[in-house]
Amino acid sequence: MKKIYILVSLTLLAACSAKLIQPTQSDVDRVSPTYPGYTLADLNQGKVLFGQTCNRCHPLKNPTGHTADQWKDIVPKMIGRLKKKKGEDVISDQQQELILRYLVTMSGASKH
Repeated sequence: MKKIYILVSLTLLAACSAKLIQPTQSDVDRVSPTYPGYTLADLNQGKVLFGQTCNRCHPLKNPTGHTADQWKDIVPKMIGRLKKKKGEDVISDQQQELILRYLVTMSGASKH
């Protein structure tokens, strides 16, 4: 019986977590007017940082769940809370920018 509860719990947890869309070069091309010089490597690094950083406090959100403007408001607030909680050196401004650019870019991606 315990195994069933564990299996159900894991299934629910997996269902509630965001499935992050794999970035492509077309995503980079779409936002190149906004972020000149932005690369697929930058986008993938932002995805990794998002996964490593944002789930410290809550389950990951689907990037398509908010607009670019909403992410521009949300990310600084969330990073500010994280820095208060964990310390100022927990994430650099450059890392925060990579997370923001990933979320802004992927907010415009078609949902899979």
